[in-house]
Amino acid sequence: MEKETYDMRGGQSRITRLWAFSKESYVHMLFYRILIPVAIIAAIIFAIQYIYPSLFVSMLFKLIFILVWVLFIPQVFETSKGLSIIATNGFIHGMLNKMYLESAAKYERHPLGLLYKAFPYFAIIVWIAGLISISALWFI
Repeated sequence: MEKETYDMRGGQSRITRLWAFSKESYVHMLFYRILIPVAIIAAIIFAIQYIYPSLFVSMLFKLIFILVWVLFIPQVFETSKGLSIIATNGFIHGMLNKMYLESAAKYERHPLGLLYKAFPYFAIIVWIAGLISISALWFI
């Protein structure tokens, strides 16, 4: 007979359980859950734009595209943070034991540690600059 386990954090479908453990994960999942229906609506509007091009549909597509771009910000941050963690074996942004990090740092110090620590924030700056440039091309 299989033993049934109980997860104290709650079910996977309840993302509010993440708030107590990781606020960053909560924001990531919240934006992801909002992004799914918005992306479906964006795809429908994109298809309508090619079938029936009009100024209203074009403006609607541009606005929903900007919304999708904004909702994608936490995904870009988490992906670039994950790449930093992988590149430094968990030393940067990792949630490893402090004693392990101190002892391992004696033997394995990454020469680009500061660069990897700043990489997620740089990716967000580039992502927002892309949003500003696309908005400027469309609306100015």
